[in-house]
Amino acid sequence: MIKRWALAALALLALAAATACGGDDDSGTKDTASPAASSPAAGASTAPKELKDVTVGYIPILIDAPFFVGIEKGYFKAEGINVKLERLAGGADMLVQTAAGNFDIGSGGIGAAVFNAAGAAIKEKKDVPFEIVAPLHYEKPPVTTPIVVSKARFDSGEITKISDLKGKKVSINARGASTEYWLDRALASGGLAYKDVSLMTVGFGDVAAALQNKSIDGAMLGEPFATLGKDQGLVHVLSDSFVNGDMPTGVYWNRAWAKKNPELAAGFLRAYLKAVADLENGGWQDPAILTILEKYTQVPADVIKRSNRPYNDPSGKLNLDSFRKQEAFFRGQGLLTYDGELDFNLFMRTK
Repeated sequence: MIKRWALAALALLALAAATACGGDDDSGTKDTASPAASSPAAGASTAPKELKDVTVGYIPILIDAPFFVGIEKGYFKAEGINVKLERLAGGADMLVQTAAGNFDIGSGGIGAAVFNAAGAAIKEKKDVPFEIVAPLHYEKPPVTTPIVVSKARFDSGEITKISDLKGKKVSINARGASTEYWLDRALASGGLAYKDVSLMTVGFGDVAAALQNKSIDGAMLGEPFATLGKDQGLVHVLSDSFVNGDMPTGVYWNRAWAKKNPELAAGFLRAYLKAVADLENGGWQDPAILTILEKYTQVPADVIKRSNRPYNDPSGKLNLDSFRKQEAFFRGQGLLTYDGELDFNLFMRTK
């Protein structure tokens, strides 16, 4: 099991920030991308003779599962798309690479970096260089990023409830990422305010060790790290039920690329949502799909099966109310560089 933990930690260190991605080059993996079709969940079209490359930034974690399923089941290829996966490690790199046109499509948390990039373009009266076109995932209990503490300290009675974290050090994986908003919601569920804890930043792969050496007292810990930590007897979940229906992440493409390649863009979205439908219709317990996810995440299928799963909407509808709440939260933390509320119609597919 220790070997499995090390392998998963290495492969999933990428989970450091939900806002975007940045890192390795996984060329050779294939699939599709595109602007929304009027019936995006419809079946894929007949594949053309020649496949077109579409570069997709990704992190090898569970919320990116639709990409992996769509590739292995041939949904992207059926749309004439050869997906070239570009692996990133987290942070704002995913957004930067996609906005710059180095990636055709990216995905990640809709956090402060996304809002600020959109706000800067709008202020300069320019087109926002990216468009958020579909959910990457949404949360409902049990959430995929619970708040955890050291199992030893929980068993000793030192920290047994969220209110015990008052005045203590609690970590997220990156400032301005969705996990910061998640922490706020988790603390509120236990009667604490955001200001009641000392905020730290620790990568998900380092949380268990940091809890053990007491450099932090609590943490937001994404799956499958939470389940791996429980398997090792290192972490205890204080709460995994503090949000319901919130959408922290999205899929976005480079706007210039989508305008230049409307068929590819539409095909990508069809294939992506077809993979989402497979996952939502029993896929998270399907041995064949679990094998696919193990291949791309290097996390054992049995761990994935027991992990808190992400959810998605096969219709591709964005939860604008959730994004608005997150915008307000990041403004309250002083992380936004513009005034007022953004017009989501300018960089989100709202219809």
